[in-house]
Amino acid sequence: MSSVFISGSIAIKKIPLSVENSINKIIDQNIQILVGDADGIDTKIQNYCKRRNYSNVIVYSIYPLPRYKVPDFEKKYIVVNIDSKKERERQKEKDAAMTIDSDYSLVIWDGVSKGSYQNILRAIEKDKKVKVYLNQENKFLDPNKIKVDEIEYTFRKNNGYTAKEVIEYLINEGEDYFQQTRAFNKCLLDNKIIKKEDGVYLPTPQYKKLFIIDKYRGKIKGIKFNNDFINWVEKWIKDIKPPEELSMF
Repeated sequence: MSSVFISGSIAIKKIPLSVENSINKIIDQNIQILVGDADGIDTKIQNYCKRRNYSNVIVYSIYPLPRYKVPDFEKKYIVVNIDSKKERERQKEKDAAMTIDSDYSLVIWDGVSKGSYQNILRAIEKDKKVKVYLNQENKFLDPNKIKVDEIEYTFRKNNGYTAKEVIEYLINEGEDYFQQTRAFNKCLLDNKIIKKEDGVYLPTPQYKKLFIIDKYRGKIKGIKFNNDFINWVEKWIKDIKPPEELSMF
């Protein structure tokens, strides 16, 4: 029997019609559905299957009693093997188990959720078939677009990079000019690419298109670096900044 792991971003409040049509095809073929026990898409998928009187569903949970489970559905308890107090890190083991246990993945993604992003990448890594509905574009992605670099680009377009992630990216590309975020930020400040106001980093007007303003509950927390910044900083390091100037960082 084939099986599908269905997951999605908690911010998505309704199952899109196109996704419902896909789930209907899954039900018509009696394909087993693996789903989590979280609020959001997990709950909505379970309730949709219940309305369709479809019980070939297994609910995965890291708790002996799932947080949410339709009574008629089977459950599977995943023992967490990592010593972490962070809920998201512990839940990743449940998601990983569903990826491994399934034949393919169906992900309903808002382009922002890190959990859904990781589910897509894991499916690709495990050489599983994966179908992605990108909610912000109201459509399924072209199968040819479901590649690590394409998914990474979408995720970073919405979330950006932290300074640490920019340095890690540059090191992976063989450009190890910066080793610490403090030196990296100082370099950007000294060259008037960013500024600091009231203890918060902000882009200078000339370079604002290279940044994402990071906010929490409407309050500016600082900046993140977008995909354009990644392209720009590589050129800036290679072509604009002389090696002797970079050596101090």
